[in-house]
Amino acid sequence: MPDEVEALSEEKRLGLIEAGIEFWFNDNEKVRSPIPKAIQPQVKRKATEEYHLWLSNMTDADRDDVKEDELVEVFEALLFGEALKLIDKNDEDLALTLYHPFMPRVGDVVNDAKHGASRITARKVEPNEDKKPFMIVTLESVDSQEAWQTEFALPP
Repeated sequence: MPDEVEALSEEKRLGLIEAGIEFWFNDNEKVRSPIPKAIQPQVKRKATEEYHLWLSNMTDADRDDVKEDELVEVFEALLFGEALKLIDKNDEDLALTLYHPFMPRVGDVVNDAKHGASRITARKVEPNEDKKPFMIVTLESVDSQEAWQTEFALPP
């Protein structure tokens, strides 16, 4: 019986890897893939290797205590960490996409009550007076070509 439990646990861990890759490497209703297709095979290989190494270093007590959401968080952290290592260090916008995959991206069109449909032309992260990070987004109105900015707090 213990072998079946261990085999099931391994199967579940592998399933979490595949589910994470499926979610983050493909566009879906929740998010567009933040990881460029060109680096996805390398990211998958390296993150999976690191995840298996992390799992192999766990004690039996750790394995008994670890929760599924913790396994997912560790794998996702490894996935994004490997992606950040592989991108062009000068591509600040892609780094922002990897750090904040749910945030709007350059080229996205958003609708604003005051400015109407507007295309995002730039974005950056800066701390506000409280030292909390804010995303500053520069947009251009589709109709008037007027440039404008907005900012919002980033999630923790």
